[in-house]
Amino acid sequence: MTNDETNADFAKRAATGVLGYAVAITLVHLGQGIGLLLALGQPPLTGMAAWSIVMELLLGLLIGLIAAPLYKAPRGDWLFPLGAAFLMIVVERIVAVDPSKIQMWVGPSFASLIVFSIGRALYRWKAPSVVAVSLFMPVFLISLPIIAEALRDEPESKVQLGEAPADAPDVLMIVMDTVRSQSCSIYGYERDTTPTLARLAEEGMTFDDAYAPATWSLPAHAALFTGTFPSYNNANGETRFLDGTLPTLAEVMVASGWESYAFSANPHISDSFGLTRGFIHNDKAWAAGTSARNFSFIYRVVDALGLGTVDDKGGAQVIGNIEQWMAERPKDDGPAFVFVNFLEAHFPFAQLPKAYREAYQSADKNTLREVDQIAFGVQFGRQLTDDEMTFVHQPLIDLYDGGVKYTDFLVGEVVRIFEEAGRLDNTIVVVLADHGEVVGEHGAFGHVTPVLEQDQRVPLVIRYPKGVDAGVRVANGVSTVGTMDTIFELADIDPGPLGAHIQVASLLDAESNINAGKPLLAERFEEEMLASRFPPGAANGTGEQVNPRGRYRVFRDGPWKLVQHSEDGTFLFNLEDDPGEFSDLAGSRPSVVDRLVEDLDAIRDELRLPELDAEITPPEMPEMTKEECESLKKLGYLDDSTEC
Repeated sequence: MTNDETNADFAKRAATGVLGYAVAITLVHLGQGIGLLLALGQPPLTGMAAWSIVMELLLGLLIGLIAAPLYKAPRGDWLFPLGAAFLMIVVERIVAVDPSKIQMWVGPSFASLIVFSIGRALYRWKAPSVVAVSLFMPVFLISLPIIAEALRDEPESKVQLGEAPADAPDVLMIVMDTVRSQSCSIYGYERDTTPTLARLAEEGMTFDDAYAPATWSLPAHAALFTGTFPSYNNANGETRFLDGTLPTLAEVMVASGWESYAFSANPHISDSFGLTRGFIHNDKAWAAGTSARNFSFIYRVVDALGLGTVDDKGGAQVIGNIEQWMAERPKDDGPAFVFVNFLEAHFPFAQLPKAYREAYQSADKNTLREVDQIAFGVQFGRQLTDDEMTFVHQPLIDLYDGGVKYTDFLVGEVVRIFEEAGRLDNTIVVVLADHGEVVGEHGAFGHVTPVLEQDQRVPLVIRYPKGVDAGVRVANGVSTVGTMDTIFELADIDPGPLGAHIQVASLLDAESNINAGKPLLAERFEEEMLASRFPPGAANGTGEQVNPRGRYRVFRDGPWKLVQHSEDGTFLFNLEDDPGEFSDLAGSRPSVVDRLVEDLDAIRDELRLPELDAEITPPEMPEMTKEECESLKKLGYLDDSTEC
C-alpha cells in the first residue's frame, strides 16, 4: 500500500468517524433535552432545540477533530471514540449542573459511545440507511414535544367576548416572578431595588404582608387565575396542569367584555400548563427559549465561552411586544385585560443586562458563571459544602437584587407605555409576585422546595385613581388569592356563577377589616422529579420544614405559623420572636398547635379543601341555583345534558 493510499484511508476513516461521533453526541444530548421537556410538561421550544442541534454538531466536530489523530494508533477505530468521549466528559464536567451526580455528566458520553458503535457497524453494512436515520432522528426528536402537546387534552376557553360598560377601565396585571418582599425597597430593604413600585405605592394601595399560596409558578398562577388554593384547583407539582373545570380570571374578563392579552417569557404561562385558557391573544415570548438556557448542556457551553450570551430572560422582548401592541391599538378600542409576567429575578441569576448584573457587585464573568452554575445546581439537589456556601452566598444576593431591580425597571416600562398612550389613569394596575425566593436562608436557594417566609411573602401594589386612595398602606396580612375578586370589585364586574368558586374575597377593605384577604394559606405538593434529586432526609440546613418530599400546608394566624407535612408531622413557629423560623415550638406549645389545627380544619371544611394526604380528585364547582346552572350551560361550562 502506498503512502498516499495510507493517508487517503486515514482521512476517510477519520472524516467518517468525526462526523459519526458528532451526530451520535448530538442525538444523545438532543434526546436528553427533549426528554426533560416532556418530563416537565414544557411547551415545545422548537427554535431553541433546532439551534442546539447546529451548535452540538459543531462542538462534536471540534472534539472529533481533536481526537482524530488517534485513528493512526493501533486499534484506532476503538481509541478514537474513547478519546472523543473523554474530551466530551471534560467539557460536561466544566458545565455540570451538579458535579456530585457523576451519572448526569458522564452518562451522555457513555450513551454516545453506544450510539456511535451501533451506527458504525450499521454504516459498514448499509451506509445510506444510517445517513437517512441520522437525518430523520433530529426531526423526530424535535417533533415529540409538538406531538405530545397536540395529544394533550388541553381545555379550550368556553366563553365568548361580552359587552363591557362604556368607559370601562383597562386591567393591567403584572407578575414580578420570583420577587420576595424582603428584597424590595418599598418594604424597607436598604438597597433601592424598587423605585417603580415606590411610585405606584405613592399613587395607590400597598399591602405590607401579602402572602403567596404556593412556592412556584404553576400553582401560584393557577391560584391567581382561579381565586382558589392549589389543593382545590389541582394545579400542582403532582398534576402539572390546570384543567378546564374552574373558570379563569381571563375567561371572566372576556365574558364581561374585556379583550384579553398575555405577554410572558415564562414557559409556564402557556397552553401546556393550562394557564393561558381565556387569553384571546398570547405573545408566546417564551418560545425563544431565552429563560431556559441553563437547562441545556450546549447553551451552558456557549455561555461559558461567552459566545452568543443573552443578557435577560425575555423581558426586553416582552416590552417590545407590548409596545408594538399599544402602538397598533385603535384609540376607540374597548377595554383590555393585559397580563404580564417578568422572569428576570428568577435563576439563572447572572443572566441580566450589565448595568443590573453589576448594580451591587463587580465580580468577573467567570466567577459569576461559577456562582450561577452552583446556584442552579442547588435547585436540583446539589448539596453545598461550607466553603461553597461562603463562596456563593453574597454574590447570589447581589445578583438576585440586581434581578429585582431590573424587574422593577421593566414594570416601569409597561407603566410608561400605558401612560404615554394616555390610558394609565383609566387602568387598574395590579403589581405583585407569584412567589418569592430563598437566597441562602436555611442553606437553601431557589423556590419550589422551601415553604419559608422568604418564599411566601411577596410585594402587592394596586393603583387605580378612580377606585383606590393614594398612599394607603395595609398592615393586615392578605392572601394574593384575593386579587382576582379585587379586580372584579374595582372593574365593577359581577362574575355571577363564573366566580362562585372564589375562595378569598376582595382585599380592598383589608386596611380596616382584619378578616379581609383571609385565610393566609400556602400549599406545596411534591415535585417528584425534583425530590428524587435530593438525598434521603435532606432538609437544607436546620429547617426540617424544607424536606423536598411530601406535601406541605402552611397556615398563618397572627404571629403563629403552623406547618403541616404529610410525612414529618406538624411544626409551629412564632414569626415575631423567630422570624428566621429556626425554633420549632410544636412540642412546647401543644395548646397553640391544637387551636390552630382546629381553626385550619374549620377553614378546610368551609373552603372544601382536601386533607393534606388525600388522593387528588377533580375540583368541583360549588352548589348552584337553577339560574346559575343554566347560565353556565349557555357559556359551555356545563354539558347540555346536565340537569339543573
